[in-house]
Amino acid sequence: MNFLRWGAFWLGMGLFGLLLPHAAWASPPIPLTSQEESILFNLNYMAPVDLSPKRVHVEVYIPPLPELASFSRRWPQVWLRVQAFYARMNIYLEQSPAGAAPGPLAPGKRLRLEVLTQKEWLARTFKAFNVAPPFQLRFLKVCENKYAFAHLPLSVVHFSYKRFQDCVLHNEQGTEAQNVAWLANLVIHELGHLFGLYHSYEFSNDPVQDFLPDGKTPNFMSQHLTSPVDMGFVEFQKVMAHSYLSGGKVFRQFQYVELDPLRHLDLLKKYNSYREPSKQTSKRRAKSKAFGDYTEDDDDDDD
Repeated sequence: MNFLRWGAFWLGMGLFGLLLPHAAWASPPIPLTSQEESILFNLNYMAPVDLSPKRVHVEVYIPPLPELASFSRRWPQVWLRVQAFYARMNIYLEQSPAGAAPGPLAPGKRLRLEVLTQKEWLARTFKAFNVAPPFQLRFLKVCENKYAFAHLPLSVVHFSYKRFQDCVLHNEQGTEAQNVAWLANLVIHELGHLFGLYHSYEFSNDPVQDFLPDGKTPNFMSQHLTSPVDMGFVEFQKVMAHSYLSGGKVFRQFQYVELDPLRHLDLLKKYNSYREPSKQTSKRRAKSKAFGDYTEDDDDDDD
């Protein structure tokens, strides 16, 4: 039973609406004809996109717990790297400390990063994905190699820091700069989902691939987040992010699918003739992932 099909990646529909007062998301989508739907999801015709500087507020919740102390210490350096990356896309991030209760969040305007213990991360993940107790053990399997989830309807990223620290970061002398870079890469990647972007490996013939045209620079929406070189992006991703943040075509696409990333991908595939990668490619990629968002491959074993 693929009970996670509706909730893969970032979707937490069980809490949809609780944290999103933004009026643009409140009303149900207007039905479209097949021709209108085709026009909306055809990415070859983006129309003029507002590429002017965008400012996005991020509230950061770091509970004052001993096991999160090293993250608090690293965070100023991590944040500078996150800001610098998005500044290259003409997206300027502002942050503020946050309490346990979220402030007035809104898609593409006010986002939230929650740095959590593993126990709290699981609890909030169950709640965000609306996983009922009978299925929580099954969902634990999905979470085995995951450290963060971005929940688009909630405008929230949940991050399990201690587990990430134990499994990914290094303790050796001289590796602190690398640890900071990897933490920043994870935050950059998850925020990308909250800007309406999908993984670089979703399609084999779209403009977004795991590596930039130089063949060396990993795309920030790939799973190559522990690369020794800085990540990059392609112009197509910058255009999509600005379209989302400015209320343009990509924003309207997500409105139409009621913030369901899988429906969004399905319609992009349908109207752009995108092809999914081969099963062999997907299996090789799954074995090499260092960070993980949920994909359907993770839930295939028992279907």
